Amino acid sequence: MKNTYSWVLWLASSLLIILSTRNPFYLLILLINLFITGQQLAKRENHPLWALHNFRFLLTMLILSALINTLFTHTGRSVIFSLPENWLLIGGNITYESLVFGLINGFVIGGIYIAFNIINLALSIKQLTHLIPKAFRPIGMTATIALTFFPSIQQRAREIKEAQMIRGNPMKRISDWVPLFIPLLVTSLENAILLSASMTSRGFYRQQSESTMSDLPLISLILSAFMVFSGWILRMYDYPKLISILLYIAAATIIFLTLFLTGRRSQATQYHQEIWQKKDILASVLFIAAVLIWNLVKYYNLIPSLSYSPYPELPFPDIQPAYIFFLFVPLLPVLLQSDD
Repeated sequence: MKNTYSWVLWLASSLLIILSTRNPFYLLILLINLFITGQQLAKRENHPLWALHNFRFLLTMLILSALINTLFTHTGRSVIFSLPENWLLIGGNITYESLVFGLINGFVIGGIYIAFNIINLALSIKQLTHLIPKAFRPIGMTATIALTFFPSIQQRAREIKEAQMIRGNPMKRISDWVPLFIPLLVTSLENAILLSASMTSRGFYRQQSESTMSDLPLISLILSAFMVFSGWILRMYDYPKLISILLYIAAATIIFLTLFLTGRRSQATQYHQEIWQKKDILASVLFIAAVLIWNLVKYYNLIPSLSYSPYPELPFPDIQPAYIFFLFVPLLPVLLQSDD
């Protein structure tokens, strides 16, 4: 699976499933599948410490989330110990229920972080910037320059530091680092001037006359934002849910058409077009089907075990084996991985 949009669908479906449940058993399965997928990609991209770094982040999130929720939420019947009531914010009972709920939130945060880390492994900077709509092509170019700027600056800083150390500068005190900044600044300005001249010579910037500019995209985006706001207000006053859903769908359609039609005016040549392989098509179809079925199941509340709350007394999470196969959606790229 190599296509950019297939990976975007993978990310959307994985995040949807992660954010839809608080069942610790389901979250644990999702995290295991995410680690397996990420580790396979890390081996391909030669990142041997990927799993260790992400496990450290997950462990940190679990500790911080559990600590914060335990200290500031004093709900639950299973009391571990109590802090004096006169202690600001943290005074009160420290309960097992608050501890478990904090751990669950840590699982969710860790799962989101690992999913985005997998996308960083699977897609290159070029593929990520191509996801920006053509209507925002200047923003995409700016993002590309910004993403490639920091690695080049780091490389140049290492070269200048090595040159200073060869000249006898130990680079231990703050004053020893002063000779590093001036050459680095000069080099950055020279590179910026060369880049701007190169982009101008290639016709990146073209002055447009006022007659060619149109206010229609701006009006369309304002109208779509008003429709989203109206749908939200109607839901607050207990209007039929279908009206809000139709307003959201209409707003999304207007935004999509606006970006699509505006992007068609942007003339840009793209070399090495991505090819949809059979595995990409199959994976995309499976991801879309998983999202649609999952939303239907959630809408009709066919998986009550997704909802889990440790309050007021710590219960054992329910498990419905018939729906566990949804939890293996993040593992699909490994099952469809290519040998090339």
